[in-house]
Amino acid sequence: MSTNIPPRSSQGENNIDSAPLGPEKEQYSLDEMMKALRDKERAKEAQGEVVTRSDGTIARKVKRRRRRSEQASEDSPEREKKRLLVKVVIGATLILVLFLTVLFLILMQNSKGHRDKLAQQASEWSGAEVEFKGLKRMPFAVSIKEANFRWNQTNFVRNLSLNNIEGHVRFLNYLGARPSGLQIGGSKGQLRLAMPSDSGDAGDPLSEEDFPFDFDEYYCNSLDVFFGADAPIGFSKVDAIFSYAGGDGYQVTLDEGTFRVDGWEDFPVSKGVMRFKDGVLSLKALSLKNSPKSGISLASDLKLSGEVLMESGEKSTLEITTDQFPMDVLIGKKLSRFFSGSIVSSSGKVQFTVGNDYFDEVEIDLKASAAKMKRLPFLVNLHSLFPNHNLDLLEFHEGISNSPITGKVRAKPEGVALENFQFSEKGKVSLSGSLLITNDGRIRGRLEISINRFYLSSQERFKGSPHLVGSDTTGFVSFKFDVGGTVDRPTDTFLEMLGVDSTSLQVDDPTNESEDKIWENLINPRGEKVPPDPDILKPLNVE
Repeated sequence: MSTNIPPRSSQGENNIDSAPLGPEKEQYSLDEMMKALRDKERAKEAQGEVVTRSDGTIARKVKRRRRRSEQASEDSPEREKKRLLVKVVIGATLILVLFLTVLFLILMQNSKGHRDKLAQQASEWSGAEVEFKGLKRMPFAVSIKEANFRWNQTNFVRNLSLNNIEGHVRFLNYLGARPSGLQIGGSKGQLRLAMPSDSGDAGDPLSEEDFPFDFDEYYCNSLDVFFGADAPIGFSKVDAIFSYAGGDGYQVTLDEGTFRVDGWEDFPVSKGVMRFKDGVLSLKALSLKNSPKSGISLASDLKLSGEVLMESGEKSTLEITTDQFPMDVLIGKKLSRFFSGSIVSSSGKVQFTVGNDYFDEVEIDLKASAAKMKRLPFLVNLHSLFPNHNLDLLEFHEGISNSPITGKVRAKPEGVALENFQFSEKGKVSLSGSLLITNDGRIRGRLEISINRFYLSSQERFKGSPHLVGSDTTGFVSFKFDVGGTVDRPTDTFLEMLGVDSTSLQVDDPTNESEDKIWENLINPRGEKVPPDPDILKPLNVE
């Protein structure tokens, strides 16, 4: 291989930039070797490459080389300082502009004018008079001390008030857009619903985009809901979440709190889901729990479901089911003064007319594992006549013999009744009949009792009782008696019907035999004293 390095014995040809190599030099450095190789390459490039043109002429192709700049590779320290100073000034200016912009936005969006603008937008969307108090809007949060919505008489919703509203918002929506985020809600609130009393122009419905807030969920940790002017039905301190469910309409999710109905104990809310779309309220599930006065309740939930067409005068029905539920809670406060027990299964329906503040009728079929009857005079008389058989407080148990314990609860605006009940304690006593209690506390009923014939035949004063005739084949003495008076002072004709000398405890009795006249006559008593009609409570058995 030929190189550009001259032999040590010769002087060689010197380049302009290279030092002469003396004959006495015995070795070369690495830099000298690399320089020699670069010089050889430059020589080849300078000579160029011989090429033949298309016309047959010969030319030499020379590669052009870019001349290196003689400028220093590094800037001077003075120039670097100037550049750094410019960067600092620009950065400080940008920070100042950003700070002033954010400050301007905060001041603008917390001004009275902006608060009034949001209230006006909410009013146009909802159709209510809207008032916001203590609005504070920051880049990552929004809060309102108090928000009030008031509708006129043409709306189902009359007013809504919320306190201590807070929400986490997205920063990008702070720049002039409506507040939006995952959820916003208040700590306390009140919602009052009522049937529209005036007709009005509903106007064109506005879309979701017209609402001044754009959150996925709206909630209230403790919401009181009142239905109707007198509010006989409602929720107390319920945890409610309101959201838009797309094609399914608007959805309300309920949790905790209390559901109250006049005449019944308060029911703790287990859970509930309601949806509203196109004027139809769908109650997917409202589960109510028993509220034990002491200890832990093992009862299951009381469930209501159904659909309600939100138009005045429309009839609606809700289905009601439960099992393992206390009888005294399910039958209501009035009836529970005389009956108690444990329900193993029940189903029924709640019928009402949209616009009324009361139920048209509640009907629930009961099947119990145990039942008690108390506070009626005949119980004291039973115990006095037969003291050795514990008949002062009648207790019935289904037991292994499956003795029937059934009945039907019927509630109307005029009162409540336990109809067609059958309680039986095998071999001891059985009781059947109906008992009605009006809203003003008057009671009316006809009961049939069957007592073990031994209770009578073992006593001398009953030896000649006509009730014993034929009882030797059945083993029981049966007869009917009437109940009357008030819930505080009940009366009955038990002793009279048994044939024991006693002051007659006769009840007022209507003689009209038409259907459901027992309810009407209790509301408007005729004041007549007539003998008891054996079919006095037959109208209570109307399906």
